[in-house]
Amino acid sequence: MRLSIRWRLAVIIAAAMVVTLLAILIVMRITLENTLRSDLDSDLTGDYEQVQAQVIAISGPFDQAALRDIANDHGGTSSGSAFVIFRETDGSFSAVTGNLEPEPYDLTPDEVPRVLDGEVLHETVTTGGVDTRVRTSRLMDRGQPIGIVQVATDAEFINDVVSDVQQVLVVVGIIGIAFAIIIGYWLARGAVRPLEHVAAVAAQIEAEGLDRRIRARNVPAEIQRLSDTFDAMLDRIEKAFGQQRDFVLDMSHELRTPLAALRGNIDVMLLDETIDAETRDQLERMSREVQRLVRLATNLLFSAHAEAGREVERRPVDLDVLVLEVCRQAKTLRPEVKVRIADEDQVTVNGDYDLLKQLVLNLLDNALKYSPAGGEVTVSISGDQREARVVVADQGPGIAADQLPHIFERMYRAEDGKRRTTGAGLGLSISDWIARAHAGRIVVESVAGKGSTFTLVLPREEAAASPATAT
Repeated sequence: MRLSIRWRLAVIIAAAMVVTLLAILIVMRITLENTLRSDLDSDLTGDYEQVQAQVIAISGPFDQAALRDIANDHGGTSSGSAFVIFRETDGSFSAVTGNLEPEPYDLTPDEVPRVLDGEVLHETVTTGGVDTRVRTSRLMDRGQPIGIVQVATDAEFINDVVSDVQQVLVVVGIIGIAFAIIIGYWLARGAVRPLEHVAAVAAQIEAEGLDRRIRARNVPAEIQRLSDTFDAMLDRIEKAFGQQRDFVLDMSHELRTPLAALRGNIDVMLLDETIDAETRDQLERMSREVQRLVRLATNLLFSAHAEAGREVERRPVDLDVLVLEVCRQAKTLRPEVKVRIADEDQVTVNGDYDLLKQLVLNLLDNALKYSPAGGEVTVSISGDQREARVVVADQGPGIAADQLPHIFERMYRAEDGKRRTTGAGLGLSISDWIARAHAGRIVVESVAGKGSTFTLVLPREEAAASPATAT
């Protein structure tokens, strides 16, 4: 499943928010731990100075009992360290607060001389699952090191504070991510709205024609460039289509005149009864080909009219008379196929006589083209108060079900699988345009191997209501 641009932007913003919050959480955790440890080390330094002062103030003999008294007196108070450990200059245990076991806080052999040289050690020792912060430094008397003292305090509260702050940050982060997704989607929606407008106009252009333009204003620079480029492209395409339409109109008009003259001359020559059979046969073939060229030129002309949005004239048309005339004309297209009128009702519709004649002629031409030699094409005319119908049925190979949705597309020609038919693929497309321009429709029924039936349905009252524009 592909995400839309707005959701992608929202997800990216949310992901950036997550990364930022994680970085903030890590930095804050490290900074908070270091700050709390630094404050704790400062407190331990104060405790050390107090112990140092008490040691110097001893007036009696300096023995373990005196040191134990100092350790017990200083350790365990609310303002002092948790405990104090005194060690000899060799690092061995001397005295400690209460009954504390000093072994977890023993110094390594390399740490003892470093402490005696003046280095102060700060470390966190974990015993029994509890963290303790320990400060180790030398004990001085009259400028000489007389031993080592370790002052320590409970550091477990650091973990508690960090944990509480971390939980708060996680909750705030989750809420922040939710808001980031909502705000990101809202911002992305506003950013994508100009693109949606471009897509909507493009869809209207595809459906309605090439006269629409985006004409974007007050949009981001990238969208403005896209809009201007798209409008310029449409201008060029519309101009090219107009030139093509004008060329087809001009050529169709120019071709029809010499073709009509050529057909008339051939018909005059066929009136000569002295010509031999072979010449007559050639002239009849030429006449049929000229008729086909005339129909092609006429279809091109009507196709150009369709693209130009020609308005359909509305006059009463005797549909039965028109169909009879077309049937007489169609009989010469393929003499080997019989054209038979099955039903003939007197029906009058409102429309353009020339366009309706071309529509019926195209349907008959299509039926004759696909019917086998010796076959028959049946034409029926019927109507009621609401609709008029012209039914053209052939005995051809039929149309496959997967081809039926495409037969009215321009330049599309259905294949029967055995032979390729002649023609430009314009007849049915133009017939469909003429039917729709008259507020009608063409219904197709076909069974493979049994032929096809084309039914032209035209409204009788609605057609007269207002002139339609061919689109």
